[in-house]
Amino acid sequence: MKNNFFLSLVLLALFGISFPYSAKAYNGDNAPSSQSTQQAKKITGKVVDATGEPIIGASVLVKDTGTGAVTNLDGNFSVDASVGNTLVVSFVGYRTVEVKVTNASSYAVTMQDDSQTLNEVVVTAMGIKRERKSLGYAIDDVNAEELMKNKSVNPINSLAGKIAGVNITQSGGAAGSGSQIILRGGTSLERDNQPVFVVDGVIYDNSTTVVGNSAFDGSTSTSSTQSNRVMDINPEDIENMSVLKGPAAAALYGSRAAAGVVIITTKKGKEGAVEVNFSTKYITQWAKYLPKVQNRYKRGFAEDQYTDGKYTGTTYNDFSYNSWGETITDGTPIYDNIGDFFQQGGAWDTNVSVAGGSKNSSFYLSGSYYNQDGIIPTTGYEKATFRFNGEQKWKIFTFGANVAYSQANTDKTLTSAGLYGSDGSGTMTSVYRWSPTDDMTHYLNEDGTRYRMFGDRLDVVDERTNPYWILNKNKMKDNTERFTGNFNVKADITDWWWISYRMGIDSYTTDNSNTLGAGGVYKLQWQKGMYSENSYRYKYLSTNLMTNFAKQFGNFNFNLMLGTSTDDTRTWSNYRMAWNFEVPNFYAFDNATSENRNFSSARSQKRLVGVFGEFRADWKSTLFLTVSGRNDWSSTLPVENRSYFYPSVSGSVVFTEFLPKSDWLSFGRIRASWARVGKDTSPYSLDTALWPSQSFLGGFTGVSNYWQAGNAALKPEITESTEIGLELRFFNNRLKFDYAFYTNNSYDQIMSPRLSNATGYILRSVNAGDVYNKGMELSIGGTPILTKDWSWESTLNVSGNRGTVKNLMEGVEILYVTDVQVGNAKAASFPDGNFMAIAGSEWKRDDQGRVMLDKNGLPDKNTNKNLEIGNREPKFAGGWNNTISYKGLSLNMLWDFRVGGHVYNGTQYAMTGAGVSELSANREKIEVSGVNTAGEFVTNTFEAGKTYIYNGKETSGKTIIANYYQDIYPYEAANFMTKVNALRLRTISLSYDFPKALLAKIKVLKRASITATANNLLLFTNYDGDPEVAAAGSGAVGSSSVGIDYCGVPSTASFSFGVNLTF
Repeated sequence: MKNNFFLSLVLLALFGISFPYSAKAYNGDNAPSSQSTQQAKKITGKVVDATGEPIIGASVLVKDTGTGAVTNLDGNFSVDASVGNTLVVSFVGYRTVEVKVTNASSYAVTMQDDSQTLNEVVVTAMGIKRERKSLGYAIDDVNAEELMKNKSVNPINSLAGKIAGVNITQSGGAAGSGSQIILRGGTSLERDNQPVFVVDGVIYDNSTTVVGNSAFDGSTSTSSTQSNRVMDINPEDIENMSVLKGPAAAALYGSRAAAGVVIITTKKGKEGAVEVNFSTKYITQWAKYLPKVQNRYKRGFAEDQYTDGKYTGTTYNDFSYNSWGETITDGTPIYDNIGDFFQQGGAWDTNVSVAGGSKNSSFYLSGSYYNQDGIIPTTGYEKATFRFNGEQKWKIFTFGANVAYSQANTDKTLTSAGLYGSDGSGTMTSVYRWSPTDDMTHYLNEDGTRYRMFGDRLDVVDERTNPYWILNKNKMKDNTERFTGNFNVKADITDWWWISYRMGIDSYTTDNSNTLGAGGVYKLQWQKGMYSENSYRYKYLSTNLMTNFAKQFGNFNFNLMLGTSTDDTRTWSNYRMAWNFEVPNFYAFDNATSENRNFSSARSQKRLVGVFGEFRADWKSTLFLTVSGRNDWSSTLPVENRSYFYPSVSGSVVFTEFLPKSDWLSFGRIRASWARVGKDTSPYSLDTALWPSQSFLGGFTGVSNYWQAGNAALKPEITESTEIGLELRFFNNRLKFDYAFYTNNSYDQIMSPRLSNATGYILRSVNAGDVYNKGMELSIGGTPILTKDWSWESTLNVSGNRGTVKNLMEGVEILYVTDVQVGNAKAASFPDGNFMAIAGSEWKRDDQGRVMLDKNGLPDKNTNKNLEIGNREPKFAGGWNNTISYKGLSLNMLWDFRVGGHVYNGTQYAMTGAGVSELSANREKIEVSGVNTAGEFVTNTFEAGKTYIYNGKETSGKTIIANYYQDIYPYEAANFMTKVNALRLRTISLSYDFPKALLAKIKVLKRASITATANNLLLFTNYDGDPEVAAAGSGAVGSSSVGIDYCGVPSTASFSFGVNLTF
């Protein structure tokens, strides 16, 4: 690693300021005695790096005194110290070195580059820092510098491609859209499979909430885009993200951590002079990988003509939105409706922070503002954040406080679907299906009313909504205000015993509003408009009390940690809507009569109490053993089942300590772990509820059964995990290798299969079904080049997971995700099949797998539409991250890849049915092969210019071909499914740190850098589009909507340029 000359010079220049500041903070409790002061002597030395180059600006402090120095331009230092004192030498980017003062008066200190160490200390469960080599399970962390190389407004996205076994799916390019993160496969059939997030010791909600309600105002996860709530964090505030992938790593968090944990540690002030950091960048983005449109055929359809039952010819009728009409003639205007619809998006991202500290205190204060214009006109995302982190030491106590506030606003639109039950459609569904011979921007008449392509010939509910009408007349907004904070105190009773207490809060409110302008394409009740306001409030309160004992006996180290925690989670939902307004275009609740208004509310509460403990032992820092256990009591389970215990055990052996020293093998260890974690159920799953009072046929008023029955005998889900791993380092840690094999199995799934209506209910929660995951992870990294001026760091990671389902209750043949049913395909799980399967329809086949043809010579349909036709889980996936540095220049490239796993292209399904896809342009002739009704294998050809006997009468080839593409071809769902291989250049960035000599002349700046970054520039794939898709966004539970593509907002590419200044 090259010297950070700029930072060195800044530290050197500031020493005259920072040292008096430190001396002033120094108190008499640690003052050296007069005797030791008299014995102090002048100590000189030189600090160099591993290549022998001097380190400028390194801090040299005499431990437990107010004495210190900073190395000069030659790496030399001079300080007063006594024999027996300890010199603490530190510098950013290097491992701290301690030197014992002897009778010698001069010392040579060599500091090791952090990139050459093992990143020894990592943040584990409960925020405890431990040596990496002591862990019996895999843990990966990403520091602030690495996160900023591909900084995203959503911190989750900055992990993409960097950690084996971590799968990130961005749900499209809409402003404010969320992302999903899954660790080592899903473990729950109908619950959220994303890991729990912990920010500064407090659990942080990351749900993706549809604030409205499909049974109220029609809001669904496919009707618009939603944010996942970790987006409320300012990425610039993050110091480190640790990913705990297995239950063994997360067992201390209990039932909340069955799917893993992501621990986020935010920044703190450091001892020394106050620093002010300012950064700003501008981002421009554009839509990528848009679907291709055929430009050969007009809107309309073919009509066969008959006289006295005899075919006389074929004409074309333009009374259709679909493009199955006649051939486009020369001179006919052709519009690039899809390409012209998306605009160039842009965003400003500005951050400022102030940080500092002394020996006994520190503070960090920050603010940020992000403002984005989306690639869809009228859409955008805006976020402002504020944070304060402070710490104060007093005697044996350390007090800490973390407070954060954020506000996020999103201007959205309907996307792949209209509001449920409204009879309207989504913006993107209309965009992708619009005819190339119609100008989509023509959506208004001269008087401002909606342009109706067919006038009064169609009922309003049967029309196709113009996307520009939706954008300009239908307004969808949400606003989220969030407050998070915690107060903690730690008492270091002795050097082997401490006690800590933390209480935290995470509270936010999301307000959502939907306005449908009068005269749009929706049901008759809403023709004068509809307005809804929905709010969702979330409040989480927690306490945590821990004590820790650590003692060394000879070569053995023992550690015992005990603790207890309480959680209280409450939610409030309020729904309000009105329609059929009295005063035109005035959308307010008071502008509608009582029979045209509706109100509803709901609330929930959940409590969890836990006790936990962890025992650790090691011998000579070579053999390590950890045993932990936790017991939770959940308010959501029956009394007899609400208490559940889960243990874990893990260990590791640094076997190179038993081998002779080697020039090529620097370090080696094996690790193993086993853990069991429980998961409770949702609030009130035990109870059977009734619908609110309502009127029934005959004028009767009363109540009725809710659609879901309760179950007072539920047990917690149980997830068991095993892991074995091998870690090797070669050539003085220049080459690193890490391999893990794991199983991650979940039993007694809490699920709600559909029941016979004879029960009086549709659904009932039961314990049934098991999910089995097994997989491997491999990471290979190293520093191929390391010289005075050059360095190259490279890391390759790859992982694969296999998720299957077994032991579903009898009669349950499929479980599918409610909001992910596209065309003839569903995101589903099958008994004795794949967890992330695709269910769909197929043509009939014989015992040899050959297609069976009907009497018309076309493929016959299988009546079962819920066949397992694909698996969305990749065979393996990974990333390749490279950083090449030369003096002040640094180039970073991040590639990610996937091999295997199916994606269903519902966008092509919709476009083909509408006659606008490139596939549908092949309508001059089709060929169909299969087994005919006589049992013969044949190939039938249908040509547009000929006629055929079809369903007993003479029919034109044009009509048969159009019917084939609209009905028969899509029925074989696999026709729109691709087994995907993809290689993507996720990020490429170039940064430059200005030289120390230049900044020394300016005197005001400590550090300065500029950065240019491009995202998603290159994609090599066999998929028609971008295969990173999730039709229902980031919040779909169970097997999720990953791998299902349906008329979503396309992914984007972007370029940004930014400046970072530290004063």
